[in-house]
Amino acid sequence: MEQLSYIIDLYRDPDPAVAAALDTYFLEGGPDALEELKTHWHNELSPERKAVMGEMLARFNKKAVIRRLKEITAQCSGGECHMLEAGYLAASLTDATLRREDYMSRVVPVVVAAMAEISDSKTAVENVNLLNHVFYFNYGFSALNPFDMTLQGSLLMSVLETRKGSPFALSLLYFIVAQAVGLPVYPLCFTGGFVPVYVENGKVLFNINVFHKGEIFLENNVSKLVKNQASALGVNVDIGEPEVRRDASILVMYLEYLQMLYSNAGDSVAQMDIDDAIAALGGKRFLTIEEDDDNW
Repeated sequence: MEQLSYIIDLYRDPDPAVAAALDTYFLEGGPDALEELKTHWHNELSPERKAVMGEMLARFNKKAVIRRLKEITAQCSGGECHMLEAGYLAASLTDATLRREDYMSRVVPVVVAAMAEISDSKTAVENVNLLNHVFYFNYGFSALNPFDMTLQGSLLMSVLETRKGSPFALSLLYFIVAQAVGLPVYPLCFTGGFVPVYVENGKVLFNINVFHKGEIFLENNVSKLVKNQASALGVNVDIGEPEVRRDASILVMYLEYLQMLYSNAGDSVAQMDIDDAIAALGGKRFLTIEEDDDNW
């Protein structure tokens, strides 16, 4: 702690060598250095000193998040992404003061409760129903109206605290918990969105309606399902070929949605930060649909 106090005192030193040394300390020192600074910020009583630490977090946190997202992307190429960690990074991208322990203290109890219910001796449907019971009934998570496009309803920590979230935020949290308990629930992605599916031996067994208490439905023709829903709204959509993704696609879609909300709020800084995060995750986007003016 004494070393960190000394580093805080050095932060506004105009010497470029000092600035470079601070960059090295927080970016090369791993997540522990930044987490220590966040804890120091939360405990600091002096407004002036807290303001300095706030500047430091604004400077170093985003760089650390982007670096870690690049590492996760590299890991995904050899297997599944670590969604529990990815969720924390997404949340801390827009809240530089968020500590990992505060995030974990909200998510882990849900995971532990679900793990106590599911087992290999149960069927896929039984396990998903048990997960749903813990997620929607024991913990009371629910979806906000799809037209509720407020940031409050879409920030992951807010969803964990209020138990209510926008479709994308609630879906991300559902995938995080499902992966953490070992259930093969993934997004079946297409241009413009996704459908949560349960996959076994490379085959989609059923779809899950995350927005309606995890209701299970067996309609596997997702392309037909989405086109029928779009047609009912008078929209002609080419969603491409749906594909089950085990990478960070659901995180990318969540970030795309957040970016739209920050755009609506006129926050260009947050938009650019999210742009950098999506680039770190590979740059592919899912929510952009090429519009045909004749059909809209």
